[in-house]
Amino acid sequence: MLKIIHTGDIHLDSPFSGLDEKHAETRRTELRGTFSSLMTYARMNGVDIMLIAGDMFDRGFVTRETIALVMREFSRVPSCRIIISPGNHDPYTSDSVWDRVRFPDNVYIFDSSTLQKFEFPEINCDVYGYAFTGETMTTTPITHADIDGRLHLLCAHCDLDAPASVYAPVTTSQLVTSGFNYAALAHVHNPPELSRIGSCVYGYCGCLEGRGFDEVGAKSALYIEMEDDGKCSVRKLSFSRRRYEAVDVNVTGAQSTSEVKERIIASIREHKFGEDVMLRAVLTGELPQSMVLSPRAVADGIDAVFALEVRDETTPALNTDYLREDPTVKGAFYRVLEPALYDPDPKKRKTALRALRYGLAAMAGESITD
Repeated sequence: MLKIIHTGDIHLDSPFSGLDEKHAETRRTELRGTFSSLMTYARMNGVDIMLIAGDMFDRGFVTRETIALVMREFSRVPSCRIIISPGNHDPYTSDSVWDRVRFPDNVYIFDSSTLQKFEFPEINCDVYGYAFTGETMTTTPITHADIDGRLHLLCAHCDLDAPASVYAPVTTSQLVTSGFNYAALAHVHNPPELSRIGSCVYGYCGCLEGRGFDEVGAKSALYIEMEDDGKCSVRKLSFSRRRYEAVDVNVTGAQSTSEVKERIIASIREHKFGEDVMLRAVLTGELPQSMVLSPRAVADGIDAVFALEVRDETTPALNTDYLREDPTVKGAFYRVLEPALYDPDPKKRKTALRALRYGLAAMAGESITD
């Protein structure tokens, strides 16, 4: 029985640009720790093969600290065969880390945009794959595996069933008809469950740690146990230190920033979020027409989570009939904006509502500082 770990999209040295400098540095350190935990699991559980299907690094530049960590962790699992398929974020080029650094003998790196194969007869297995050699790849190098009685694995960074993609478009039929027992894919960070057609199991592993609010929830790698006939069982391995989450918070009726803060804190308690969460609180509902929120002021002082981003999606509670007939400058201001307030384009409506709120707040002598 083969023990396999399927991972990818680790993005070591990611800038975590959505966070402030202090929190971003903490997250970069924690991401390295998550990678180390994965490697410890491989060592403690006798994993035979680790498939890293691209974007192990976030970009061409890799810090010395991260290179030292990777070398150390790879060296700690000498009996585990580590196969790497460079992706669009860390392509194999003449000046890349893949070409400049001498990795331990148990590390195998694809270095061509054509399909290659590493043979492991001692465990009755061959691993196929390729490398991005630039930031894009408009064709797929997938071809047929050899018919030799061994297990055939694919390690690939690709865009599945997306023919117009510039990130190695691969079709499901190519995977199935090529003779692979397991296709370890990466590139999609929020993947569906693995699929099986005939004797081929295929799919994406997701990422080890979320890096933004488009990657909410706990993240993981995949652990596979494969029998000699190709049958396999799969389960998720989660080592993530923190996770991104997003919630809508209805603040209708709130009369002050303090009341809005209380609604957010109540939502945090309701969802049992803690220091392991980077939270986006999306404010919804209606607020007094002259009340302008500062998302930064709302978030300030709420420290129940690791990081908090507040987005104001509220609308002003308007007495439109009154404003439409108001003979003062308020009415004139409203009448100028009214067509845009009902425009079919939601972006124009949103901009008009924001302009109306700021204008009414200014006329009422309220603060309009973001």
